[in-house]
Amino acid sequence: MAFWAAAVAALLLWLLLLLAMALATRNPEVIAGPPAGELADQSPAVVDLITGHWRLTGEAPAATLLDLAARGVVQIEEIGPELSLVRLRHDPGDLNPYEKLVLEHLQALAVDGVVATGALAEGSRDLSRWWKSFRRKVIVDARSQGLSQPRWSRAQAAVLTAAAGVPALAIAVAVTVDDRKHSAGPGAGIVSWVLLTLLMGKLNGERGTRRGAELAGYWLGVRKHFAASGRFPQLPAASVTLWGRHLAYAAALGVAPTAVTSLPVSTPADDRRAWSDYGGMWHVVTVRYPRRMLWAREPRPMLLRALGAGALAGFWAWVVLLVASAFGWWPDALRTPSAFVVGALVAAVPLAYAISDLTRKAEIEGQIVRLRRVDVGSGENRGHSYVHWCAIDQGREREVKAFGISGTLWGALAEGDRVRARVGPTLGWISEIEVAERRQRQERYDDTGEYRIDAPENLGEVRISDPRKE
Repeated sequence: MAFWAAAVAALLLWLLLLLAMALATRNPEVIAGPPAGELADQSPAVVDLITGHWRLTGEAPAATLLDLAARGVVQIEEIGPELSLVRLRHDPGDLNPYEKLVLEHLQALAVDGVVATGALAEGSRDLSRWWKSFRRKVIVDARSQGLSQPRWSRAQAAVLTAAAGVPALAIAVAVTVDDRKHSAGPGAGIVSWVLLTLLMGKLNGERGTRRGAELAGYWLGVRKHFAASGRFPQLPAASVTLWGRHLAYAAALGVAPTAVTSLPVSTPADDRRAWSDYGGMWHVVTVRYPRRMLWAREPRPMLLRALGAGALAGFWAWVVLLVASAFGWWPDALRTPSAFVVGALVAAVPLAYAISDLTRKAEIEGQIVRLRRVDVGSGENRGHSYVHWCAIDQGREREVKAFGISGTLWGALAEGDRVRARVGPTLGWISEIEVAERRQRQERYDDTGEYRIDAPENLGEVRISDPRKE
């Protein structure tokens, strides 16, 4: 027990050290300044960071796009009540790395230099990777201006990491003394040290400097000025033509929700609502994923499933009729024929569908608007089993049904590709697909070189509170 008491004491001392360092490195107090209408030099994304407890919020990418529009890099036009367009205008010249990231996303989506605002969530990008890249670049800019810094310095991180070895060693000794047969002490010590360093990393994050806190207070005063006007909450994104950079900063400060919502740069694409430019004009397509009883099924395996389902249904019908015959409720002579009829009826429809799709195919052309993969067979004792969906806008209807497709074919496609495909019309299975025109892809983002920093992975993904709304 003495060894365990020593281990607990060492652990508590380390936790006290961690708590002391956390208190010593907490964010400086931000005091909102008086209402002010003059804009300072920081970009909207940096303003979002320093006024949001040094955690970047979802408004930052939309605010950056509005700022690009205010500076003439792009133009946002309202065409109708449900359609606004972003038009690329000219060479932007020298942009910040995170501004380039937003512009590159627009360029990847644009057709003839134009993309619908609602389509900004589209594309084949890895949104998680994109967001982390954007966040890191904003943090680099804030640090270069002396507005933020890492929570743990290298010395503090080294002290905490080394000190974590003391309770880990004490736990290893206690386990070894307590259980000499299994020699579990070293493993327990390693696991304990890893858990303690993970806890230390979880508490890590960006924190403000004194100058950052002062500027954050000034910008909160600007927010008061914007909020008092009452004009910004209902302004659409296209009104940036009139309001200029003031709308961009209002978005970054959380007082222009309508404009931000209409620019879903950092929002995951809706599985059931897609934007397509097939046919030359941007439009919304509703995607339907039918139940897979007789849809999104490959024809040949469906033949075997149909026969198996018929045999199973016929067997249980025979069992039920056997019991019924024993009580005199069903003639013995009709028991077996009736079971065959039940089995045949159950198998008839899927058999007909499978045979129909094996003998004829529909030729379709269009643009891929959704590629989705659903895990339907994960388990402890088996690997992953996926259903792959591919929805194609053929330019004729505003609602499309997603087709089934093999994982091999699915992996070679990207949303936005123009394709020609052969599809079974009754089971909805794509047997062949050819890419006629590939959409420009942006799969990797610059997270190396001068923009590589020690930013925690969880930074900016969870917002605990927002001082701008206090």
